[in-house]
Amino acid sequence: MENFEKTNEIAPNVLKQQLEGAGIDTSVWGTGQAKTLAHLQKEIESGETILIKGKEGELLRKVVVGGADVFYVSPEGKKYRLKEDRQVFKDGRERRRDLGQAVSEKMKPDENPNDAMIRGIQEELGIVGEIILTETGTDEQLLTSPSYPGLQSQYIRHKFEAILNQKQFKQNGYVEEQPDKSTYFIWEEI
Repeated sequence: MENFEKTNEIAPNVLKQQLEGAGIDTSVWGTGQAKTLAHLQKEIESGETILIKGKEGELLRKVVVGGADVFYVSPEGKKYRLKEDRQVFKDGRERRRDLGQAVSEKMKPDENPNDAMIRGIQEELGIVGEIILTETGTDEQLLTSPSYPGLQSQYIRHKFEAILNQKQFKQNGYVEEQPDKSTYFIWEEI
């Protein structure tokens, strides 16, 4: 596969033309569960996403991510698993998604999977201190993300398990605040 856009800086109108030239209708982006064109532009500029041409010449969004199942075991032996409950956008839209793992983080250029996952857990959950992290494998998926309708996404995912300590555990869960949305995480006893 070849890179479709080799530079990380791309003007919004150029990006829109490339997407529409590939038959992708961006008019529904920013509605329902979909993110906006500006979200994709930011992902490209930060190096978290690249656009490539697939084997059939189709436009693909390529993303390398780390995903972690996050656990806590209480002093009494109760085991909890964290999950993302929902995202609430500043414009009032709400979406629920099942990423398969509690925390998912796009890797930055030249970042190793372990460091990306620790950064993701710290940023998304506000966790400080050492995180016990074990890589459990890697997989690859090709799917159309609800974030960008019509744009196929190739995900290369490094999978991890993380165990939090008593100081890091918050019974009521965690909230990640971002400029455009808030993401809520809750614990389930397993």
